[in-house]
Amino acid sequence: MPLLSITVDDLHAAVQRLPADMRAEPGGRVIGVANTVIAHFFGVEWFSMHIRHDSPKRGFLNLDFGSDRLREASTYRVVELAENLLNLQYIEGFAACIGQMRGGAEKIESTCAELDFGRLLYIHDIDFRFVVPQMVKGGDYDFEITYPDGLKVTADAKCKFETTAINPDSLRNSMKKARGQLPQEQPGIIFIKVPQRWIEEPGITAAMIATARDFLATTGRVVSVKFYVSHIEIGNGMVAHRHAFKELTNIASRFHGERNWDLFANYDEPPSWNGMPPKWQRIFFWPESAGGPAPADHGATGE
Repeated sequence: MPLLSITVDDLHAAVQRLPADMRAEPGGRVIGVANTVIAHFFGVEWFSMHIRHDSPKRGFLNLDFGSDRLREASTYRVVELAENLLNLQYIEGFAACIGQMRGGAEKIESTCAELDFGRLLYIHDIDFRFVVPQMVKGGDYDFEITYPDGLKVTADAKCKFETTAINPDSLRNSMKKARGQLPQEQPGIIFIKVPQRWIEEPGITAAMIATARDFLATTGRVVSVKFYVSHIEIGNGMVAHRHAFKELTNIASRFHGERNWDLFANYDEPPSWNGMPPKWQRIFFWPESAGGPAPADHGATGE
């Protein structure tokens, strides 16, 4: 059954159904909109289990009010997921991501990583689609990406979980597994998301890069490894978020041919962007950041 889409108009209507005190408070509106998006795609039962702070079984997305920092970080993660769902819902293969996340457990964090990479591709105007899992060696990758000149490449996403001990050497196993999921007859890319704390440890970033370069020297089908970190800084009542990435090219690949395999590094962010491009529908700062007309009683000055 195809997924039903959710629109900005749907979200404006949902905000009007919130309690008056929640509508009047900016943070309340944002959470209300994010919860509406997530519940739309996954249902109320899934939402209660995997998002609510009082769920008996804690997971990657559950809100955490144990401290100001944990509250802000976990809230940001939930809102960010909602933004990804809202903006990527029309990308081919999106329904497969929803199906994976509904499975719960480790599928939630790994699929969030896939959506994060989808966001990077989307905001950088890279044509792509999510690939429906085939459960076949060499055909079980996550993305098909089309470069500006029409070349199609396959890509697989791996994720080091937030609870994973820092160990750059473990990346080698992740890259080997990803390589086995890529077809041999096409150029392939490996995306790897690592926890923020990995790059905060002295020397770890250099060790990660060295491990990836050593791996690339052993493979002909993988043209690039691309690391990604969702970097959140919290302080002075503010939350700052950066998308940090590092792209490595395999010059020894049989597909290389002196091509530039970078997708993100050479992209100049226009000065008109306010953190994200205009085409990206924000949930943060709702409704000022929303596309389309806001209800008359819900403007920038509040009710």
